[in-house]
Amino acid sequence: MSGDGGVLVLTTREKSWWLSMQEVIPAIERVWTEIGCSEGENVRIICGPLRREADLGLQASASRLKGLVMTAVTPWTVRTALFLRRQLNVTAPMVVYVFGDSTEGFHAFGALTDFLTERDTFVVSCEAEAEATRCSFPNAQVRVIPIPLVDQFKVSDSDHHARLDTPRLAYVGRVSEQKNLHTLLFALWILAAFGREPRVALDVYGGEDNLGSPNMGLKYPNYATYLQGLSELLGLSRTVTWHGLKSRDWLFDNVHLEPHILVSPTLHSDENFGSSVLASLVNGHQVVTTAWGGHLGFQEWFPQQLTLVPVHRSTMGPVVNPVSLAHAIQMATHRMRGITVDAAILHRARAEFSEKGVARRSHEILDRPTGGSAPLKKSSIQHEIDERRSLFGATRKIYTSYEDPIAQGFFEIYGMKEQIFFDKHADYTLAPWVSYSDNVLCIDDPHRGRQSFLVDARAAEPMDVAMCPSMDVCRLPESLVSALVAQGYAFPIPLNHSAKVGENSGVVRRTL
Repeated sequence: MSGDGGVLVLTTREKSWWLSMQEVIPAIERVWTEIGCSEGENVRIICGPLRREADLGLQASASRLKGLVMTAVTPWTVRTALFLRRQLNVTAPMVVYVFGDSTEGFHAFGALTDFLTERDTFVVSCEAEAEATRCSFPNAQVRVIPIPLVDQFKVSDSDHHARLDTPRLAYVGRVSEQKNLHTLLFALWILAAFGREPRVALDVYGGEDNLGSPNMGLKYPNYATYLQGLSELLGLSRTVTWHGLKSRDWLFDNVHLEPHILVSPTLHSDENFGSSVLASLVNGHQVVTTAWGGHLGFQEWFPQQLTLVPVHRSTMGPVVNPVSLAHAIQMATHRMRGITVDAAILHRARAEFSEKGVARRSHEILDRPTGGSAPLKKSSIQHEIDERRSLFGATRKIYTSYEDPIAQGFFEIYGMKEQIFFDKHADYTLAPWVSYSDNVLCIDDPHRGRQSFLVDARAAEPMDVAMCPSMDVCRLPESLVSALVAQGYAFPIPLNHSAKVGENSGVVRRTL
């Protein structure tokens, strides 16, 4: 990057409603402060919004800027960047931090997408978002750099981690439909009914975000209340404890520094880093999470601690098999009891996510050869998303449903892999959010929406399918069962239909 007017960092607190950003953005600010101190760069950080762009005080030095950094894309940072490029003719390359913007079709960027060039650099926190960004801007320069959160964490100085006789699971994060907590409850029911860990307990820390799936225009009212009702329906009232939203300091003192297995069944469209997952990993604990987005990158640094659950391809987008999730929890409990995390591996991982380590990698952006000054071209996919946004009323909705082919492409990037196949000889159990009565099968999926099917009782080739949690058997046409399997609403679970009903789980215990 040329120029001798230094590096201008535009930062803001406009995204503080997103709790993770309360840690992430200050960490990025400190990275650029460190670059100024250790690399001799003239770094100026301005935190907005300011009342007027003229208050930046850059009229005299704007043309000599070496680089322009946006720690987050918000209304103020976008407006200011446009002012610098259009009004003050700032040609210095921009470094733009991206947090989920790619799967949202760069909605927050607004008009800024028309003023980006091939010299600008997108900084993302995982390979999935890098690939998703290139789907919209094929010629973009994209750098994957971890978010340096370790310096803000409380980290245990002990190399020995207590082992629990009774496995204790913890979920820390937003209580949101895309976080897929209903499938976690389904998996816990499976463990209680068929697993080897009858005493597993789950603590849930987090508040409801009421966001739903905005890219799809879907929202499930009172998701937290639904989860508590589902927990009671599945006989998990004594297994699951709902703690609500807690401060980060409290979480470290009572969760991340204490023995536990962190579990995250997320299928969130922009799951790119996972600060709570990282907080438990750097403290040497076991983590069970989906093989999805930014979580995939943690495996390189925490191979002894991370258990990844495959994400399957369905006709309605990504699905987690609750049996696979139950297996993964069992595996993590065995690892917790039998594995002592290597201190050298843990130290190396902590350094990767430190501010000093990230500062060195970030400074390379300033010194690398610059690309061309040509405008950054949008892909056909991005043009399609722009047209859809206009069609849908300029809202965040850009996909028609979870079956949308463009959405499916992004799901594949984030980790949707193995296809779900129907086996006519398998014993299937319907998910708890599927009901059947009076020849009508209803699906009330908090994540992917509602649908219903009128069932012809005289249909050929009926199949016996179990209902959860009663395990009552209903007879459905094979074609319908096949469709339910393909959509991710029916799963093969080892059952004994002749077994007597158990006291708590609804079935006699069997082994997974």
